[in-house]
Parts: sequence; C-alpha cells; structure tokens
Amino acid sequence: MRRRWLTVALAAVVTLVVVFAAILPGLALGSDTARALVVDRLEALTGRHVSIDGRIEFSVLPRARLSLEHVRLGDDDATIDNLVANFSLFDVIAGDGDISRLVLVRPEWRVAGDTAEASAIAAGTGNGLLNGVHTLLSRMDGIRAVEIRDGLFRPAGPGFAGPRGISNANIQIAQSASTDTLSLSGGFVWNGQPSTVDLEINADAPLKNGGNSNVDVSIDSPALAANFSGTVHLDDFREAHGRLSISAQSFTRAIEWLFAPGIRVPELGVVDLAGDLFLEGDSAELREASLRLGASEGRGAMEARLDGDLPVVGGTLAFNDLNLTPIARSIAPYPRNALDFERPLAIDFAKAMQMEIRLSASELMLGSVPFQDVAAVVSVGGGIAKLDVGDAAMFGGRGQAAITVDGRNGEPTVEGWISASGLDTASMMQDLAIGSISLTGRSSVRAKLDAPASNWRAVLTGLRIEANFDARNGQIAGFDPRVFAEPGARPLVAGTGSGSIPFTTLDAKMAVAGTDLDLDKVTIRNDAGLLTASGRYFAKTNEVDVTGDFEAGEAQVAEASGVSPQAQRVGFKMKGEWPNPNVTTAPSLSQ
Repeated sequence: MRRRWLTVALAAVVTLVVVFAAILPGLALGSDTARALVVDRLEALTGRHVSIDGRIEFSVLPRARLSLEHVRLGDDDATIDNLVANFSLFDVIAGDGDISRLVLVRPEWRVAGDTAEASAIAAGTGNGLLNGVHTLLSRMDGIRAVEIRDGLFRPAGPGFAGPRGISNANIQIAQSASTDTLSLSGGFVWNGQPSTVDLEINADAPLKNGGNSNVDVSIDSPALAANFSGTVHLDDFREAHGRLSISAQSFTRAIEWLFAPGIRVPELGVVDLAGDLFLEGDSAELREASLRLGASEGRGAMEARLDGDLPVVGGTLAFNDLNLTPIARSIAPYPRNALDFERPLAIDFAKAMQMEIRLSASELMLGSVPFQDVAAVVSVGGGIAKLDVGDAAMFGGRGQAAITVDGRNGEPTVEGWISASGLDTASMMQDLAIGSISLTGRSSVRAKLDAPASNWRAVLTGLRIEANFDARNGQIAGFDPRVFAEPGARPLVAGTGSGSIPFTTLDAKMAVAGTDLDLDKVTIRNDAGLLTASGRYFAKTNEVDVTGDFEAGEAQVAEASGVSPQAQRVGFKMKGEWPNPNVTTAPSLSQ
C-alpha cells in the first residue's frame, strides 16, 4: 500500500513539474503581453501615448494582475501614481483578452493654458462633461470596469483659475459584457464643493454603436441638485428627450459652482426649475416648465440655445405672485455704512449671458409698491439689462414703465421712465410711506430718470429725475394753504391741523439733481384761492427755500373784507428746516 501511495505522489510531482515547465515560458511571455495589453487599452481610452517610469509587477495568484507605477500619459500634464489591471491569465498568454478591472490610483491631469477667470457664464463646463462621456463610451472596448481613486483634474481655459476643477475623485465605472449598459457612480469635489454623481445608460445594442439609449443621471452637491431621466442620442449627445429638474438653495452659489464666472452674480434666492426637456442640436426647449424663485412660482415654457459659448435664454412664464424686491436689492443692496456707498453694484451679469423672458403676474411687488395684472419683458444681453412693463395696474389706476441698466462702458448708467394715470392718491401716499402730507383724489404721474450706476455714491450724486404730478378733486391734510394768505411771519406748523382742505386741482412739476429737489412749479387750487410756488429742497441739510404767492378766491375776499369781491394776492417765502420752516407773507392788493 505504501509503495502505491509513493508511486501516486511521484506521478503528481512529475505532472506538476511538466505543467510548470510548460507554463513558465508563457508566464514570462504573459508579463510582457499583459503590459502591452494594458498600455494599448490605456492609450485607446485616453488618446495619449503611455510611458512607464516606475516598477512593473506581474502576479498570477489569486488572479492575474499587472501593477504599473508612475505612469505618464502624453506630456507631463497627466500622470498616474499607480495603475492596477486585472484580466484572464490564459487570454493574456494567448495574446487576446479583456481587462476585467482597471484601477487608477491618484491620477492627475493638469491642462496647461489660459487659467484667467471667466467673464461670462460659458457653456464650456457642460460641453466638457458631454465630450468626456462620449469619449468614455467610444473607448471602453476591452475594459469591463474602471475605478478612479483620489483623482485630480485641473482643466485649462477661463473659469478654472486657482483650485477650480475636480479633485478627490473616487469614481466607479462599469459596463456589461455585452457592452450595452454602462454605470458611473461616485463622489468628487468640484470647484470646492463635495459632490456625487450617478449615471445609468441602457441600450438595445453596444453603446459604441451610438443611437438612442435610456439615460438616468443625477448630480447632488450642497450648491445644486440636478436630475434627468429620458432618452439620449449617444452619437453626439445633441439630441435628448426627458424630464429635467434642477434645484439650488442659492442661485448665486449654484452659478459660481457650475461655471466659476469671474463676475458678481445677483442672488435670486432659492431656485427650482423642472420641465420636459427637448434638446435638438444647439437648441433646447423646456416644456410644461415650472420655475420657483424664492417664494414665487411661475409656469410656462423656456428655451435656450448656444451662441458660441454664450447661452441665449428665452421663454414665457406666468406667476400668481412675483416679488422682485430681493432681486433688486441683490443688484443694488442698500448701503449700511459709509463703505457701502463705494461698493460696486452687481451689474456685470448683463455681460455674462443673453436672455429675454416674457412674464405676467397677477400680483407683483417691487419694494413697497404693489402691482397687479402685470405684463412685462425682462431682457439681458450685451451689457444691458432691461425691465419693460408694458401694462400694469397700480394704486387703482394703470400705467407703463421701463428701467434699463447699461454696463457696456467703463461708467455704467441706469435710466428709466414711468407713466401712470387714474391713481388712487391716498393709497399711493400710504404705500410710499409719505406721511407728512396726506392727499386724496385721482392723480397721474409722468417721470423719467437717469444716473451713473457704478455705486450708490455715484447714483446719489449724479441722479437726475424729471417728474410731473397732477391730482384732481381731492383733499389735502397736514397743512392749510390759508397759512400763506395772512400777512406776517409764522412757522408752517401754525397752518397744520387735524382737518383736511378740499382742492379741485393740484399740479407739480419737479426735478431732482443729485440730492437737491427743484420745485419748478406747484399749484393748488380750491375755493379759498390759488397757491403757486417754486423753489428747492436740499436733502443734505433737510432745508427748503420756496417762494410763491397765494391769490385768494372771490368768496374768500368777500368773507374777509365785506366789500365787493376782488382778487387779493399775498406773496410768501418759506425757508428753514423741513417739516417746520418759517413762512413770511407780504400782501399786495391788485385792482
């Protein structure tokens, strides 16, 4: 029995020796073949020449594995600290086979070139992502899975100065044996924000063949979350249909995270955009769209196209309630201290994109002024931003208005106009917080303004406004025009009272120059007579300097003198600190 076991053991040893004798030349050959296979696959995947500056290790157990250190792709702008490839040993020895798994440890790709900050919201970020996915699909032949550990990608071009780009990338990429499905998932840091991505692509044929495929992709970061589910034409990614949703807690941070523009972007607050995406070439439509800006939500349709690298956005949106106050305050925040008067206003966004949005709103709020049934157009482009209100209800009347910010030149400017009629004067005075004088009646306003708009100091010192205001058949409270009818000197407060005085007409033509208000002509007519005045208000010192006259009506003269009614005119001068300047009158009878 012992002799039999010895015979079997000897035969096994001889067999192993024969097998190893047969395999060892193949293993030696397999090491070189495996390296050639990995280099070939890596060059096909990256489109760059591959060179190896470090150690090469080839092992068989527990699986065939090739490890390469200090791999360079092309010039020195792309390196991989360590590359590990797993594959079938017998396929490698036979000179053929797929890499079952390719692990890239600390790959770094730093593209030399212009790293100046971007002056616009360019489309290069999106194009780069699509080109990368398209390249991946067309070059994954012979590789079943790719794992990236601690990757770094610093692209060139505007918007990628400093730490911009991808870092700390840990990504898993896998495709099926039939190459008709591909998944990509993992985490990375993009422009300083930790982010995750999940991508699933499914087709009825190998993905490299192109055609339409089902695509589900989601990107999540503290700055922005985006999801798309639909079909995409894989040949060039220029055709897509599906549901798109984008959500950001801060519009400004989302734009800075996505595009890294070297400009100040106005803060619109929370932004949620969703709709059915139809992408054809360079043009896209978002149908059944909903857009939420802060607490305001609008519905309609939007469209976009690329003009070079500059996005052109358009659309039509209808809001129930739209509050433009936070947007206006983001562009021109109220100064809180002396330094804020010198802070540049955020109007560079007008150079960053082109946009024309037609909007309507049942209720619209701008500052303390409420509007109803608004039809307007918001346009941005070429350094000019404009809000054109074609029609709106306000204070019980209707009107039109427009305001334009022009940032094309070194000294930006703002100009605008408003024309409104049939206004409820009492409501207007209340909403505008004008409390020193109370007016009622129906009124109309026509005004235009212009000012430099580089900062608040420039606005306040260079502001120019011309305005006409008229009111009919109302009442005035806060002072009695008859304070100007009696000769002598007295404070204006002597003419104030709790009552109100009716008037038939009130007309005012005024102009603002910087911080000074010029009253070209103010007239108030009622049964007591006609008050006419002109002068100036100095905002810096809160003083007024006004002259005029009061012409008593016939009934007032008859009541005062008991003689036949003849017009009596009293000249007056009002000077001092508002709201209680001194009034001095001097009568002069006219026959």
